[in-house]
Amino acid sequence: MGNRFREKVTEEGLDGQEKATTAGATPEVPVEECGAPEEVEQEEVSPETPGEKRKSDKVAKGVSKVLGGDILGDKLVVKQIPLMLLCLLFLLLIVANRYKVESLSREKIATEERINDLREHRIQMQKQYQKSVKISQIAEDLSESGVGITSGPPYEIE
Repeated sequence: MGNRFREKVTEEGLDGQEKATTAGATPEVPVEECGAPEEVEQEEVSPETPGEKRKSDKVAKGVSKVLGGDILGDKLVVKQIPLMLLCLLFLLLIVANRYKVESLSREKIATEERINDLREHRIQMQKQYQKSVKISQIAEDLSESGVGITSGPPYEIE
């Protein structure tokens, strides 16, 4: 694919008339006007190919536009400012949503730990209740049979 945009270079001929040529093409000068072949100047060919030279020039111009801040004045960039602001808004919403989700997740973990602690406490209390119910049940059964429960410590009968 060739370059769609070609620079127009004007060059003044020997007789004072301007001749338009495209970039990369040599100007056509009639042989009778230019004189002897040794008088014609030829450009030296650099070891770089023309495509590489144009590419490095474009990169250098692009970098200088970005670093200099000239890119912010381009019509293309100015037209895209609302889209950039919308993207920034969405980015802020994503960050805020992530922060909220993380805080809710931490709260959920803390609540689950508290629930587990309360379950363990309930189980311990239930065991103590069942133990006391057993003792009272045994005391009722013994009182019905005529044997009483001593209120003091047990002692030996001699």
